[in-house]
Amino acid sequence: MTLEEALAIERNARDGVLDETLPGTAGVIAEAHRVHQTAYMWGSVRAGSAPPRIRRGIVLGVLMVLVTLAGFVLTFVAPH
Repeated sequence: MTLEEALAIERNARDGVLDETLPGTAGVIAEAHRVHQTAYMWGSVRAGSAPPRIRRGIVLGVLMVLVTLAGFVLTFVAPH
C-alpha cells in the first residue's frame, strides 16, 4: 500500500466513511496506520528501498566478509 492510499484510508476511517464492522476492515485500517507511521519514522521511501539502518548493516557485513577473505588470501599467498 502506498503512503497516499494509507492516508486516504486513515482519513476515511476518521471521518466515519468506512464500515468497521465488515470483516478485514480493521486490519486494513491498522495496516494503513503502520504504513503512515513507517513513512513518518523513516521518511517516505520508495518501494524496494531498504531503510538506512538496514542498508548500513548490509554494507558493513559485505565489507567484513571482503576483509576476511583478503586476510585468508594474503596468508596463503604471502612468502613464508
